[in-house]
Amino acid sequence: MSDGGGTMYKEYWNLKNRPFHNTPDPEFYYHSAQHDEAVMKLTYAVNENMGAAMLCGPYGCGKTLVARMLAQEVGSDSNVVHCVAQPDMLPLDLLRTIARHMTDGTLPSVRSELVADSLLETIEGVLIENSRDGKHSVVLLDEAHMIENRPVLEMARLLLNFQKDGAFLLTLLLLGHPELAERVSGIKQLVQRIPIHCSLEPFGKEDTVQYVRARLAIAGVEHSLFDDDALNLIHRSSGGIPRRINTLCDLSLAMGFAQKTDRIDANCVLEASEKFGVA
Repeated sequence: MSDGGGTMYKEYWNLKNRPFHNTPDPEFYYHSAQHDEAVMKLTYAVNENMGAAMLCGPYGCGKTLVARMLAQEVGSDSNVVHCVAQPDMLPLDLLRTIARHMTDGTLPSVRSELVADSLLETIEGVLIENSRDGKHSVVLLDEAHMIENRPVLEMARLLLNFQKDGAFLLTLLLLGHPELAERVSGIKQLVQRIPIHCSLEPFGKEDTVQYVRARLAIAGVEHSLFDDDALNLIHRSSGGIPRRINTLCDLSLAMGFAQKTDRIDANCVLEASEKFGVA
């Protein structure tokens, strides 16, 4: 569904914003118990200067949004860099990615021109400078489940060796799918240095219903545009995964607009699913 479709139905449904746009927007953060707990645990890890923490969950369950909420929580007291892992990453690639996000300088793009010691020195220099400025450094490695090369995770562990006066110079946050926890568990030296683990799961029916209503309320509609049967179908069809809930609701609102309905019912959700090929 293009932004054009969303713009068209906003006026029809009297919405201030698109409530189900699939972007990790903190404005539309839903305070589920599990998401609030994840934000609390990760914020605690940062504020208490812990070396590392890990957040796992299936695709589309809100890990990146939790990371953005964390950045808001820690505020100006921390310097958060958000990196994204790649499946073909080598240890040098990891260091280069982190160093590039931490500095404004240009680093070589060719692996043969990179030296691990030099990159580690660059990273350490930034960490020390941040510490002197009273800021705690946070390295958030998203999509970390894509790292299939064990030495990359072992290199990540080496970042925890950066300490001053017995305190960590950074907190490493690993975000990824559930298989990340399994991979990390195979590296004892790393798993022992991750004191905080948290996870996200698909919503149950009640959270799915409240999630839809909460996002509509934020967009300016206090009454539910979806009847009970529609919400039940959305929960079953989405499996309770927020990203899929968003897609189904967005397409259903577009379909309701096209059909000029007063409310979204199960037939409207079903037609939207079939027409746009949403499994």
